[in-house]
Amino acid sequence: MTINALSVATPRYLLLGSDGPVGPDVIQLKPDTDSFAVFGFSSKERYDRFCAATELALRPYPLMRGHLRKPPEFTGKRITLICVDSSGPVEAEFQATTADSLVLAMETGSDQVPINFHLIARQQDGAYTLQPVEL
Repeated sequence: MTINALSVATPRYLLLGSDGPVGPDVIQLKPDTDSFAVFGFSSKERYDRFCAATELALRPYPLMRGHLRKPPEFTGKRITLICVDSSGPVEAEFQATTADSLVLAMETGSDQVPINFHLIARQQDGAYTLQPVEL
């Protein structure tokens, strides 16, 4: 796996709320897709820091390759982006890796994943736009 200049620890858990995985609202590259972003964490410390910044009832859930290859049964949608080790649910910018990059890291045993996108907050509605990371 080639790691770009911007890489982070491989996430091992995604964040679940009462209605399933939790992630930011993202303006999709393809608006008709059934895909979404989730918050993922590489350690309990990172997860705890995120939870301290919100009043939502959240719990970690193991991030498995199967969830990244096909839609998890609890969502019906495919996870395409993982916001890695975010400090809270609302930030000016999130760093995200793709599901494909994370699957490759899991299969090769890599402890790092590349940051493929920055998610930039839009002031008008709080949604996030995708900005690809240039190598």
